[in-house]
Amino acid sequence: MDTACLAVNIDVASYLGDHCFEGRTVLPAVEAVRVVAAAVRNFQPETAISWMTAARFDKFLFLEPGSRQIAAQVDMAVHANGDITAGLLTRSRAPKVAITRVKEHAKLCFPTIKPDAPRAAVQRLSVLEGKGVEIPADVIYRELVPFGPAYHNIRDGVQLAESGALAEIGLPAVGDDVGPAKELGSPFALDAAFHAACVWGQRYAGIVAFPVGFEQRVVLKPTIAGQTCSCRIIPLKKSPDLLVFNIWIYDRNGGLFEAVSGVRMRDVSAGRMKPPDWIMPDDQKGVAVAH
Repeated sequence: MDTACLAVNIDVASYLGDHCFEGRTVLPAVEAVRVVAAAVRNFQPETAISWMTAARFDKFLFLEPGSRQIAAQVDMAVHANGDITAGLLTRSRAPKVAITRVKEHAKLCFPTIKPDAPRAAVQRLSVLEGKGVEIPADVIYRELVPFGPAYHNIRDGVQLAESGALAEIGLPAVGDDVGPAKELGSPFALDAAFHAACVWGQRYAGIVAFPVGFEQRVVLKPTIAGQTCSCRIIPLKKSPDLLVFNIWIYDRNGGLFEAVSGVRMRDVSAGRMKPPDWIMPDDQKGVAVAH
């Protein structure tokens, strides 16, 4: 097995300051994926980076105020079958302690064989089964997913039912990658879909969950900054400590931009973050408090 280590400098775009966890700015998982994909493409230009598997996001990469770049590295391993496993790491040294700490923030695999992507009928994408509610976008970003304006990309609101969630996403005219990872499209599309899944988890599982990994992601055609798309959230598993979803992002005609399977989301706040009482179903009848 061949290995390589590539030093990378992560540019800290101004919009990243709006992506916060408990008052600290963190690099979104979708941005970490783009950094890793770009490094792999630079290392082996023939690698197909529009499909990936076995992703995990174990530790936040916190961005310090005023930082313009973050020094990091991408460690890569090329397996005998051609698959590439790559991880995003940072190194830090605690004051007065002669110990270097290495943190792995993201790790994923770029397989040589493309995973199967789902085929979805338009009617399945646009209709939820069961009694549902709609949570307005302004309420979502004020009380449920309190990120800054750059990440207020769910339009109108999220339609919710126990069978899943639907949302329309407006992609801002920033962050369109023109570099090695451009074929992954706008990072805001999947990030906003995670918001919709987070809202579902607060209503139907009673937890505030963040993405910690996924089984596979296939980008069929890249989204573009300034574009409008939609997402369908399909819950697969609900437990007190883990939610699992499939996520489809598609255009107005039902054509898939990308499909992400086995998205794992957890409460990473150790219980400090709680959903507001009003979002919970009223005796499981699907009635939300009006705002």
